Amino acid sequence: MNHIQRNTLILAFLPIFSFAQTVQTYKGAYGVGTAEYSYTENDKLQRMLTGRFVYSDTLNIAGRGDCAVGMTGMYVDDKKSGPWVCSVKGIDNESNETVTGPYKDGQKMGLWTHRISAGDKDIKVATASFYRNTFKNAFSYTYEPVEPVGVYKKLNVVGAFDDNGMYDGEWKVTYTNMNDVVYEDIMRYQHGVLAFRLKRELETGNELERFDDEQRVTAFFQNLQLPNSNAVVGETKYGILKKMTKHEIIIPLMKSWNDSRTVNVGNQYSASIPTMIVPRGEFGDEKYLRCEQDIVLWMETPKGHKEWLEEQRILEEYNSNIKQADRALEAKEFEEALRFYKVASNVKKDETYPVGQIPKVEKMIKDRDTKNRLLESVKNKVDVLNTEQNSITGNEEFLKKQKHLAEAYDKAYTSQLDKIKETHSSVRNNLENNSEDLISITELELYEADLVEILLLQNKLKELIGKDTKELEKELKKIESVTLISNKIKKG
Repeated sequence: MNHIQRNTLILAFLPIFSFAQTVQTYKGAYGVGTAEYSYTENDKLQRMLTGRFVYSDTLNIAGRGDCAVGMTGMYVDDKKSGPWVCSVKGIDNESNETVTGPYKDGQKMGLWTHRISAGDKDIKVATASFYRNTFKNAFSYTYEPVEPVGVYKKLNVVGAFDDNGMYDGEWKVTYTNMNDVVYEDIMRYQHGVLAFRLKRELETGNELERFDDEQRVTAFFQNLQLPNSNAVVGETKYGILKKMTKHEIIIPLMKSWNDSRTVNVGNQYSASIPTMIVPRGEFGDEKYLRCEQDIVLWMETPKGHKEWLEEQRILEEYNSNIKQADRALEAKEFEEALRFYKVASNVKKDETYPVGQIPKVEKMIKDRDTKNRLLESVKNKVDVLNTEQNSITGNEEFLKKQKHLAEAYDKAYTSQLDKIKETHSSVRNNLENNSEDLISITELELYEADLVEILLLQNKLKELIGKDTKELEKELKKIESVTLISNKIKKG
């Protein structure tokens, strides 16, 4: 077996190159400040932030003057992720504001702290825990500005949320108004339902509001039946409905953590946390304000009950379609998966999951078809290359009468073949092991392009076999470069 034949026999398979998106770095103007961050560009040429993000700015804050803003954090897939830290330091005074906390998929997750101080005095100290932007567990807030701003000289709030983001347990709001009158508002909740409330002037004990339904609320939750969320208390059947909180003091405090639409950094009691100066990659809605519930007469809400039953039917149908779609996708039955995702998206039009899956599956179908075409094309080209090369190397008349052309061709062909083997060795191994899934479309395209080039050389040689090539052979004898030899043969 000669050198050409040995090379031909191992040509059938080729390498895998991993083409990752290029990470670039930007440093310059960002919003009203400056930022440095890394990013990639998606197929729509949109910047997708990834990795460390650093922001700085100078912000003028009433009562603090010019302040240096510094912010650091991380992005994953253009969403805020991991711990973020922001500080707002007074340039000409000792004021300092800090906020720290983690994100996941652009939503607050875990324990957050926010502090504003002037010298050794804390103006504001707030802590809150979150699960996907929804408040959870303990909540605390203290506010005592050096120079009172607005309606409170002092304000203190402590309370907690249950696992579903509902007020739970005792909440106490204590505040001093601008006339130095101290008020206390004590509320006791059970999973968002107000059971007891006493609002009074602390010094005189004068009651402004008293509400007590603790016995009925306790009995409701003791007798609660799921999944219908109803309970019989005495001889009356009740249901429960979520609602937005209306507490005039707590609402602004909750919005200061989550509302990135109107960011107001300052000394006010309801000022926004500074990380929201950079809202990009931060997601949320006002569902966190739906942290209260009402116990209502079950028979007074027949429409709500019917809607709930319909929602369960829709949810069951939706989950069934999603389950079948996911199962088909796992089995790589793409057309079947696509059909079920489309059905699911029509069943629940507000669900983002099937809507997001549809283009992904459509791309999988397109990629599968493209890959199958490339696999077939590569196989055919390899078969042709091997067959024709065997024909050439077995043509003794050609090898004798056009010896110099044969030698030059062998040199160029061998060089080109060695390059293909070196470049595409991994593809060869994967094809040989029937591991086509490990070969990317890009790698197949590159492999096919190299096969086209060597086939061009081979086809041109076949046209020259049997023709008068003496002058060409004289020129070829003078050429050492395999690239020039290949180009010369292609030109004839």
